[in-house]
Amino acid sequence: MSTEHRRRAPLLRHAGRRSAAVLGLVGTTACGASMVLVAVGVGTSATATGMAAMSGTGPGAPHGVLGVLLRIGPWLLVGSVLLVTAAFWLTRRPATAILALLAGALLYAGMYAQPNLGVMYAAIAVGYITWAALYLWVRRAHSRTARTTRAAEPPTERI
Repeated sequence: MSTEHRRRAPLLRHAGRRSAAVLGLVGTTACGASMVLVAVGVGTSATATGMAAMSGTGPGAPHGVLGVLLRIGPWLLVGSVLLVTAAFWLTRRPATAILALLAGALLYAGMYAQPNLGVMYAAIAVGYITWAALYLWVRRAHSRTARTTRAAEPPTERI
């Protein structure tokens, strides 16, 4: 492996990891926010508030961006969860990808596979808290590795 390739590979991996994470978080946040907004009655008629309007179809369904997010929400969430999982897969602890995927499945089940608002809010909270904890765990491992790598490198002379 050439020296140039060894230098460029971590940069590409870092850029891919960051891009996947940002896109995934934006998508899941859009899905979660749309579900919460409809649950509290934003953008829906008075007769279709709550879980009844969350399908995104029917006479009382929201229009505009919120309506579009509700209609494409399940697919957007699946794609976003896969992006977040890929971001964890590209870390120094790829086993965290399994936990990230499980947290994403919990998000999906909480938002789209059951009708209880309390369960939806709890699933969203637990899913995001799990992702945050995994991120902190990966960052801690990364900073520890960076410290040991810097300590092992011989000092460079400055002229």
